Amino acid sequence: MFLSSFVKSQSYHEILQKIEDNNIEIQASKKHVESKAYEYRQHNLPDGPEINYGYFPNNSSVPGTKEIFEISQSVQMPCFYRNHKAFANLLISQDEYKQLIIQQNILSEAKSLIIEYVYLMKKASITDKRLKFANDMYSAYLIRLELGDANALEVNKARLHLMQVTKDEKQIRSEILSIREKIKSLNGGNDLDISVDDYPGENLIELDSIIFDRLSKDPELLSTKKAVEASEKQIMVTKNLQLPELSLGYGSETVAEEKFKGVLVGISIPLWSSKRAIQKAKLESEFYNLSESSLNESKISETKIMYDQANTLKENMESYQSVLGEVNSQELLNVSLKTGEISVIDFFTEMFYYYEIYDEYLTVERDFYQSLNELYKYRL
Repeated sequence: MFLSSFVKSQSYHEILQKIEDNNIEIQASKKHVESKAYEYRQHNLPDGPEINYGYFPNNSSVPGTKEIFEISQSVQMPCFYRNHKAFANLLISQDEYKQLIIQQNILSEAKSLIIEYVYLMKKASITDKRLKFANDMYSAYLIRLELGDANALEVNKARLHLMQVTKDEKQIRSEILSIREKIKSLNGGNDLDISVDDYPGENLIELDSIIFDRLSKDPELLSTKKAVEASEKQIMVTKNLQLPELSLGYGSETVAEEKFKGVLVGISIPLWSSKRAIQKAKLESEFYNLSESSLNESKISETKIMYDQANTLKENMESYQSVLGEVNSQELLNVSLKTGEISVIDFFTEMFYYYEIYDEYLTVERDFYQSLNELYKYRL
């Protein structure tokens, strides 16, 4: 059942694309960006016109009623709307990169689970062979015991070996089911056919190339860069708000049989808050500039650390591959056992040691590709 997934191989891109389309958190984050875009753009146009109406009945000194009607529109200086539009677009871009960070974290988690799935499938494949071998050995020693060619100690050793391998096989099966359930959850609760038979076709390239590529593509860095640009544009918007606000309208006043009408013109001059508002915007801009510099240094240092870890894992993996490719310990141990060079107890002791070494190789191989996944997460 578990090996059936190897029949038709899929690419990691195909699986991650399905998860991107179905993941609820990714969908929610995209909707959030869309809603924030409307919020940022709502000040790109002037507020609606203001309408006033007054009705005053007769009094003792002036005969007749008095009615007042006014309609006016207030506008900022044209430069405000131009700068605010650019400011809003920068905020939208910043939120889009923040959404991409959320998306990349989820896709990286999914890719990590797929890598873990491939690792477990490889372990399942080798454990199936070990289980068959353990069953054959145990059956053979039961027959030899009946024939008087083996003793109870040897049979018990074969039985313990079979129990251990059976336990390992059940544990791997349980872990595979757990991984599939986690991937299903990331896929919005929908079943997902995971048909991958190997790790991603990625290699460890030069460190300088990775750093250059990451500094130009990492959404966290790009979001911070947009925050810097937005803070600089906000200074201009704040300065524009300190310019006079104009108001133009129409008004009429009717008293008894007399009616007056004409143009209304107004101006609003902010006198008290301008200095503090501009100073606040400048300090925020300085904060974002310093944050960008700090984040750049942090990303470079983080990349170097991850690269060193990946490179060490690569060297270890290649060492295991070289040794395991030259030595077939199970076959040699079988020959030694049949020729009487080693005892049954020594045979199983050496077999478990060989299993341990091979499992360590599979773990190092998995960890190497997991390190590449983390190193190249900014590409997802």
